[in-house]
Amino acid sequence: MKKKIAPFLISFCILFIFNCKSDDAIAPTTPVVLNDNVAVYEDDIYDAYTLLSPLGSTNTFLINNEGFVVHKWESETSALISYLTNEGNLVRALRQDVSEFTSGGATGAIEILNFEGDQIWYWEYNTPNYVLHHDLALLPNGNIVALVWEYKTVDEAIAKGRKPNLLFQNKVWPCKIIEIKPLENNQAAIVWEWSVWDHLIQDHDATKENFGIVAEHPELININFSAGDANFNHLNSIVYIEELDQIAVSSRVFNEFWLIDHSTTTAEAASNLGGNSNKGGDLLYRWGNPIAYDTGNSENQQLFGQHDVTWIGNTINNGGNFLVFNNNKFADKSSVDEVLIPQLSNGNYELTPNTVNLPETSIWSYDNDLIFSARLSGAKRLPNGNTLIIAGGAGTLYEINESETIVWQYQNPTTTNTSIFKADKYGKNHPAFEGRTFTPLEIEVE
Repeated sequence: MKKKIAPFLISFCILFIFNCKSDDAIAPTTPVVLNDNVAVYEDDIYDAYTLLSPLGSTNTFLINNEGFVVHKWESETSALISYLTNEGNLVRALRQDVSEFTSGGATGAIEILNFEGDQIWYWEYNTPNYVLHHDLALLPNGNIVALVWEYKTVDEAIAKGRKPNLLFQNKVWPCKIIEIKPLENNQAAIVWEWSVWDHLIQDHDATKENFGIVAEHPELININFSAGDANFNHLNSIVYIEELDQIAVSSRVFNEFWLIDHSTTTAEAASNLGGNSNKGGDLLYRWGNPIAYDTGNSENQQLFGQHDVTWIGNTINNGGNFLVFNNNKFADKSSVDEVLIPQLSNGNYELTPNTVNLPETSIWSYDNDLIFSARLSGAKRLPNGNTLIIAGGAGTLYEINESETIVWQYQNPTTTNTSIFKADKYGKNHPAFEGRTFTPLEIEVE
């Protein structure tokens, strides 16, 4: 690991030797000045700015590859995650105090700041019966899809077939997804939703709802798979796949990611019919842990408490590539895995009963003793072929090239809490930066 100082020294020596033989004046090479938080810096870094919202800060920062802040959005509230729109607005999932939903990842509100830092929209979705949590995704039409926890009582859970011995918290929080249309005056319309609660199966009690043979219905979610935690499926990331009008979510507890049809109406999403897939809101595909639908064994499990499923796309192989941060694949290190899901030419999938879903393993995997985080974290394939990796617990960002060499390493310097849930790089040609010129500010990430 090295900072880019050595190339300057080499250039200087060559220039010195050349000048001894010629009277021609040659301008010396200007060295790259790096922030102390950058430990590795190579030529083949993706030419971009990095957007990060440290969990120990109420602010969001845009930094250049040299590690210096070039833009800052100030806020009164810490954000779990932030995203930039093409217009240059910043969408932040805010971390709020919540009473009923005590699990890590609860947010409760979304704010939108313009590029100058003015709040132009703020919306809360936080009551004893539901709360926003973890992640959100921006849609091309300006809407937002977001993860939500719903509160269900003991009686409601038992009626759905939940085992009573899994209810020691006397509650259940199934996840749902809502599509939010921001309106004027901090108002919003929920224009679409999908809920785990509508797509359950159980083999515990034939007198209750959803009874069936779990292995014969991989399109449904076993309400009794996880232990007695109220947060029984724990979705922790969401991504929208525009070309297929599908949504991918990561379930940490099930050790899987799921694909869902977004082309449905809300009524269809609560059923098993309708949409481009004609499967309604049933799972189109699932991958990572066939034990979750009573198939296979521990040798077939591929994901272990993962985070941040992202879509890469792969039209050459007529399939869908996904990237995921596999937090606990090893005892002492995490991995980043790329998965090629077998996809039909019409964008649908074959989800066969009593079958371990293909592929049997990832098509590419990267691990390194430096990269470990039991929670948080993420990964994204960059347009130049490099991969951005966020080791969330330590707040360390890595960029590796296609040869799996670390070409950039940045350490979040926030002193109160270095952790970062996720981060992203936005190319310098991103529409949000059009007409804007950045120079390093005399501030640090704090």
